[in-house]
Amino acid sequence: MMLVVVAIAALVLSFLLQRRAEAKIRENEKSLHQQQNEMDRIAAEDQAVWKGVTRPDQLNGGNVGPTDYTAELAQLRAKAAELRAREIQLSNQQWSSRLLAGVNLLSIGNSNLLEHNKTLEATMNGGPRPTNGKLNDARGFANALMHYAADHEGFFPSTFDQVAAFLPRPLTSSSPPWDNAPISGTNDFEIVYQGALNELRSIPVGRIALLRERQPWLTPDGKWGRTYAYADGGAEIVVSDDNFQSWDAVHIVPPPTSP
Repeated sequence: MMLVVVAIAALVLSFLLQRRAEAKIRENEKSLHQQQNEMDRIAAEDQAVWKGVTRPDQLNGGNVGPTDYTAELAQLRAKAAELRAREIQLSNQQWSSRLLAGVNLLSIGNSNLLEHNKTLEATMNGGPRPTNGKLNDARGFANALMHYAADHEGFFPSTFDQVAAFLPRPLTSSSPPWDNAPISGTNDFEIVYQGALNELRSIPVGRIALLRERQPWLTPDGKWGRTYAYADGGAEIVVSDDNFQSWDAVHIVPPPTSP
C-alpha cells in the first residue's frame, strides 16, 4: 500500500512540475511577443524620422528646433537597444523553461525507458566505419551538422541543404577505417534539435538527438525500429514497443514555440 502511495505522489509531483513549466513558458512567450511588437513600433518611428515622414515637432508635440530631431532619434535608438536587451533576456528565460520541461519529461521517461526500448545496433563517432547503411547515413549527417555548427557560432542548421558542403566524401584506398562512407540517399531523416550546442551544457551531449528517421520500420521480431544520431556524433538503431514515446521524451529537447 505504501509503495502505491509513493508512486501516486511521484506522478502528481511530476504532473505539477510539468504544468508549472508550461505556465512559465506561456508567460515568457507572451512577454516576448509584447516586447517584439514594441520594438517593431519603435523601428517604424525611427524609419519615419529618417525618411522625414514624421516631423520633429510632431514627435515632441510642440515647437522645437533642429537640435531636437537628433535628440529624438537618439532616444528612439536607446529605447530600441533597451528592448533588444530585454528580448534577449526573455529569450534565454524561454529557453530555460523549455529545457526544464524537457528535464521533467526526461525524469518521467527514464522510469520506463528500458522497459519499452532497446538498442539493436550502435556506432560511435570516431569508431569503426558502420557497415549498416542507416547507421552510416545517420552518423554522416550528424557529423555534417556538427561541422556546420562549428562554423556558425555553435548553431545547428534547420535543413539538410545547409550542410551539403560538410557531408562525407567518397572513400579512397587511403581512407582510415573510421571515415564515414558517402550518404546513400536512400534513408529519410529529419532534424529534431533546433538551437545551439552551448545551450545544452547541463545535459550530456550523448543524450541529445540531432536527427532521426522520419518513419519507423518493422523489424524481424515484430517491433518497430528507428535510427537516431546524437550530438556526440554517434548513432544507433532503437527498437520500441511504445511508439518511441519514452525514448523521444529522454533524447529530444522540445523545439521553440511560436508566439
